[in-house]
Formats: sequence, structure tokens, C-alpha cells
Amino acid sequence: MPENASATSSATSPMQSSGRSSSRRHGAPNAPSKSTTVRQRAISLGDATITYRHRVSRRARRLRFEVRPGNGLEVTTPPGVSVARIEAVMREKTDWITKMLVRYAQPPLSVVEAPLQSGALLPFAGGQLRLELDAGRPGRRKAAAMEEGTLRLFLDSMSPDAVRMAIERWYRRQAHYVFAERAAHWNAQFGYNYGRIAIRDQKSRWGSCSRQGNLNFNWRLLLAPLVVLDYIVIHELAHLKEGNHSTRFWALVAEKCPDYRDQRAWLRQHGPELHF
Repeated sequence: MPENASATSSATSPMQSSGRSSSRRHGAPNAPSKSTTVRQRAISLGDATITYRHRVSRRARRLRFEVRPGNGLEVTTPPGVSVARIEAVMREKTDWITKMLVRYAQPPLSVVEAPLQSGALLPFAGGQLRLELDAGRPGRRKAAAMEEGTLRLFLDSMSPDAVRMAIERWYRRQAHYVFAERAAHWNAQFGYNYGRIAIRDQKSRWGSCSRQGNLNFNWRLLLAPLVVLDYIVIHELAHLKEGNHSTRFWALVAEKCPDYRDQRAWLRQHGPELHF
């Protein structure tokens, strides 16, 4: 799996305060409970002035830092933690914060390069792959191989349609492994029971959860940042507990994905671009 497209860090001790439908489609939410507030702040660290979002959450138990591609630094605290305390910890973590902000300064690759030829970069589950095309498939050589960040395809035809179809076939096969791993990862925190995982190819439907607890995901999410893919996985897992888009449902989603609105907005804006 590619490296997770975010970085988090927490204070070492807690801070002290001064009915399902047959298929659920990812859609627009009702307003969640007002358990968080967000403020924009700035601090001087070394020679730089860094802006950050300060999220106050009643569910938080300790001070937590998170850096995501394109979103910058976010600090989550329980209610009552002073700005002075937050920024004292930030100064202790200056090196880590600076390193992560530089590392994630650019938004993740999310649009497929064109044309699809050797050397093109392909987004893949929050990382990227370099495409290499080899003509012919002598003997019993595999049709595709991935190693050290390179996806190598062995093709009988180099026509644009043949290349695109070969890439899509490979992505669909990989989608089974990726979504099984991400669902297991997040469900370790939920503790629900789900059935089979199926991979689909709808034009605008990203995931669904059946009445029987089966999960369906669109393989095209492999072309999105990992935080967006994870949001859809979390969304569908939450439907195992809450079958509609109620306030309770969105509270479940927000527990694991506090910035789910950002990921939903990303899909609305960039979803049509997720294709070869």
C-alpha cells in the first residue's frame, strides 16, 4: 500500500480543561450535531508564520496535530485548552510541523496525465505510479507487474484504447485488495460485521451498503487521494450501524473523519475527472 496521505501527532498525555434501506448511496448529509467549532489562527515558528485551523471538539481527549495535502495544519483539542498551551506544544513540535508542511505542501496527484504513455504518472490510492509500456508479451510473461512505484504493462497493441483498457483492468483487480484492507483498517475502530466487498464501475455512485451488510465501492476511487477513499469507506461502514443519513449517522462519520465535508466537496468537484 502507498504511504498514507496525511500525518498526525498527539500530545503524550490527555489535556486538562481551564432502520437500513436496501442500498444506501453516498449523498448530501443532514447537519451533524454542533459538537465542534473551528477557528483560523497563526503562529510564528522559527522564521516562518504558519496558519492553522484550531478545531475544538467535545469528543477530543488530547491535543492532536494533523497535516493533510492541500489542507495545511489542523490542531484538535478538547474544550477549554488555551491558545497559549496549544502554541507552547506547537513550539516543542516545530521540527515535526515544519517537516510535514513541506512534505505535504502540494495537493496530492488526482488527475491522470495525458497521454497514457511510458513515463506518465498515475494516481493510486493516495500515492502515484509511473507507467511503463512494453510491446509484446512473449512466453508466459505476466500482463502487468508493479514494483518500486512503477506499473509495467506488457501489451500486444499500443493503441490508446488498448492501453486504457489494460490499465483499467489492472486497477479493478487491485481495488479488491485496497478496499478490503481499508475496510478492515477502519472497521477495527467501529467493530461492526459486514459481508462481502464488491467493486463497481458506476459513473457517479462511490459506494453503497446493502440490507445484508455487503459493501460496494467504485474502483475509480483509487484515482482519488487516500483521505477521500477512506471517507467513502467510513461512510459505508457507518451505514452498518445507522441505515439513513440522520444526525446520528453523520456523528459516526465525523468521529473517524472530522473533515468529511472537505472530502465530500472534493468528490463533487473532481469526481468527473476520475477516469483514464
